[in-house]
Amino acid sequence: MTPDLRRPGPAALARLFRFVVVGLVNNAVGYGLFVVQSLAGVGHTEAMTVSYVVGMAVSFWGNRAWTFGHDGPLWPTVLRFLGANAVGYGVNYVLLNALVEGWGWPQIPAQLAATAVVAACTFTLMRLWVFPPAVRASSGAEAAEEAARGSSL
Repeated sequence: MTPDLRRPGPAALARLFRFVVVGLVNNAVGYGLFVVQSLAGVGHTEAMTVSYVVGMAVSFWGNRAWTFGHDGPLWPTVLRFLGANAVGYGVNYVLLNALVEGWGWPQIPAQLAATAVVAACTFTLMRLWVFPPAVRASSGAEAAEEAARGSSL
């Protein structure tokens, strides 16, 4: 049975909710740090870099432990997480610079707009690559049943 991706099941919605909560905490810390640095005169690229690194720590532990309940090996997961965040950082860097330097936006609202796009990118990478669902060796039928219940997010 193929899951209906238009109507995710309760497990997928719960995972998305947990990701949003971790993201809100992560972004409150990171964005707060960005605002403080910006008000102190730090440039947008430097402030974004520092706040992104701090936010990554919050994101890793919250998403690994709570959002995705991942208990796979730590170091390969850390490396995938760093790779996914390198992509997120790149997207953030390009958007922030385009908004600030290209369109003349003030850096604080520009970072807020960029954060929304980066969140969508990183959720997809976290779910599919960094913290993939556990593959149960005991029963392929169990994995198929979980997929059928809508845990495809």
